[in-house]
Amino acid sequence: MIVEQRIYRLRPGKVHEFVKKYEAEGLPIQRAALGNLIGYFTTEVGDVNAVVQLWGFDTFEDRLQRRAALSGDPKWREFAGSLVPLVENQTSQILNPTPFSPIR
Repeated sequence: MIVEQRIYRLRPGKVHEFVKKYEAEGLPIQRAALGNLIGYFTTEVGDVNAVVQLWGFDTFEDRLQRRAALSGDPKWREFAGSLVPLVENQTSQILNPTPFSPIR
């Protein structure tokens, strides 16, 4: 299994609005396409305007296929566009588990 970590840096004061909107509108669309939500987090220390999400995929190819399906969904594109005023930037990393990781 691989884990994709996405970090959204939001405009100051927009975390609550982003999380509420995402839970109500975006999560159902994304969960249907991506499948394995490992966790969704906000922060209290450090960059308090960040939201972190972790998605699990069987392989990198599985991720590519699921992300392509999500990107092709008109509902997702409309929803993602509605977040633009809230987001400053986004980063994404693919995390590969070590042999001793509990998630493999």
